[in-house]
Amino acid sequence: MGEASPEVWAEELRRAGRVVFPQRRRALTFKVVITVLPCATTGTSFTSVVEDGGVARLLAFALVASVVGCLGFIGWQAITRRPMVTVDRQGIRSGRKFMAWTDVGSIGIPHGLGFAQTLPIIPADVWAKDLTLSQENVRDVLAFARWLEDVLNEQRRLAGAFRLPPGRPG
Repeated sequence: MGEASPEVWAEELRRAGRVVFPQRRRALTFKVVITVLPCATTGTSFTSVVEDGGVARLLAFALVASVVGCLGFIGWQAITRRPMVTVDRQGIRSGRKFMAWTDVGSIGIPHGLGFAQTLPIIPADVWAKDLTLSQENVRDVLAFARWLEDVLNEQRRLAGAFRLPPGRPG
């Protein structure tokens, strides 16, 4: 869904009541490259470090253990395609974090490098934390921001339509 257009997202939200953005495969590929590349460049010196022994050997094994752990975590993400971003009529969910539409102050401006942009969802409460979405789930973060702004405006319009006028008993 993250590779689709905002029109497809809007239709899915209208039809199903929610849009689920699983993690994109390209984002996972990028993570694997970033994890493995430093190891490939130092792999030739690894055998000499292990033979030398001492503290360097412990550090080398710690490096290998952390890389294996990272690759295991990335593998888990590849299988489950998590964390997922879900946009529905109640709000926005990214992994375990949730922000209701009533708690959203505004949709922030996408920032970051072209291949690693993030989009902050700014809460109405100035003391609350932002909900940050990334290109792991959506390729075009700027189009996603515009679409979320439209959804936020629609949710506010609908919420305003159900409010009672002042002075009327509920």
